[in-house]
Amino acid sequence: MTNEITVAMLDRKIAWCKQTLADAKAAAIHHMQDFYFEKTRASVTESWPETFSSQELADALGVEQVRYRIYYSQDNLTCRLFVFRPHCTPFETETMLGMGFVSAQDGDTENIPNQPVEEVNE
Repeated sequence: MTNEITVAMLDRKIAWCKQTLADAKAAAIHHMQDFYFEKTRASVTESWPETFSSQELADALGVEQVRYRIYYSQDNLTCRLFVFRPHCTPFETETMLGMGFVSAQDGDTENIPNQPVEEVNE
C-alpha cells in the first residue's frame, strides 16, 4: 500500500462530503408544527395543575413570545394547550418533546377525551 491518493479515493471523499452537507441542510429545514400539552383534573372545582408559564416556554425555545391556544373537553376536566411553531427547527422539536409536549395531528382539537367519572353505588 502506498501513500498515493487516487482519483477513486478523491471521488469517494467528495461524495461523502456532499452527502454530509446534504444531511446537514435537511436537518436544518424549518417547518410548521403544532404541539400540545394535556392537563387533567379530578373535578371542576379543582384548579388546573401547575406546569410552566408561556414565558418559561419562550425562554426554553430562545424566542420573545410563544403563541398558544387552549381547548377544553366537554366535561371541563381535560385541557390541551396547543403551541404553534411557524418555523420549527429540530432543536425546538426536541425541546418541546422534552418538556412533555406531543406533536399535534389533525383533529386533536376536537377529540379531547372526557374523563371517566367514577360512579359510587351506595
